[in-house]
Amino acid sequence: MQVNDKIFPYPILNHNKSISNFGDADFIFSFTPEETERYYILKNAKFETECKLINELYDEGKIKICCVVECSYTVFRKTFELTKEPHDIKLPKSDFLEKTYFSMFATAKENFVFKTDNVDEDYANIEFEIEKYDIIAANDGFYATFIHQEESDNMAHSIFSIVTSHDMETGESYIVECDTGKKITITMSDDEYKNYKIIYTVPTYMEVFFNMLLVPALVEGLSLCKSFLDGDSSADFDDIGNKYLWFRSIANGYKRIYGNDLTVDEFKKISPVKLAQDLLGKPLGISLKKLVEETKNTKEVEENE
Repeated sequence: MQVNDKIFPYPILNHNKSISNFGDADFIFSFTPEETERYYILKNAKFETECKLINELYDEGKIKICCVVECSYTVFRKTFELTKEPHDIKLPKSDFLEKTYFSMFATAKENFVFKTDNVDEDYANIEFEIEKYDIIAANDGFYATFIHQEESDNMAHSIFSIVTSHDMETGESYIVECDTGKKITITMSDDEYKNYKIIYTVPTYMEVFFNMLLVPALVEGLSLCKSFLDGDSSADFDDIGNKYLWFRSIANGYKRIYGNDLTVDEFKKISPVKLAQDLLGKPLGISLKKLVEETKNTKEVEENE
């Protein structure tokens, strides 16, 4: 989201001085970039401005300041509120790839009227009626190119969302929904969700979980995509990506594994079962190996007691 050179019926503070109506006053998005294995971090993120009006409106609770993070490649868009006090914003790497845009806005939290003489002559000492959600200040920000290797766990995070439903009974079959949003959504009961959270924290059993739950869910999703292509001879990957937003991560994962771009012809030929296992790091073989190792260790302990 960017303001660029849009004209507003009231004065606006802009980081771009050539289109700002507040002279030399700035609107700064301040932070220090950091990175960990799993996260991009906007360290000590806050807004800064010497504009008297913006500071007064903020202190009076009439406006709020937000940072907007957008990545069209992964269909990610999220808003984070900023204050004058620094705090960290953690962005999971699985949500980002290639160009990601950062911008900052001050928007009205309520209707109000303001008048100021610290603006361009054309706007000085005139009362302006501001409505809720109107943009009062803008910083079109910048974009960053994020490149990272998607490991199997990152791939899982980029494709799946696992949620709980209070309406589901324990033991009831979990539900897989492939076209409700950016990710394939897996819904399970409260008790089973609690058990999943425990298992997922144990490295030995993570691949078992992948094989039991994620592989079948991804097979269903890939099968739907293949059926979509079979039913429309003119359809391509852009069409699939528009219908199933998570599919955009599939093509990227395929290239990482096989070293070449996935084509429509190849996708129609490849087995959904094989592709799902490859994309998730062949969890069956890894889980069996780890379970065998754990079984041997348990036997050794029992024999030594």
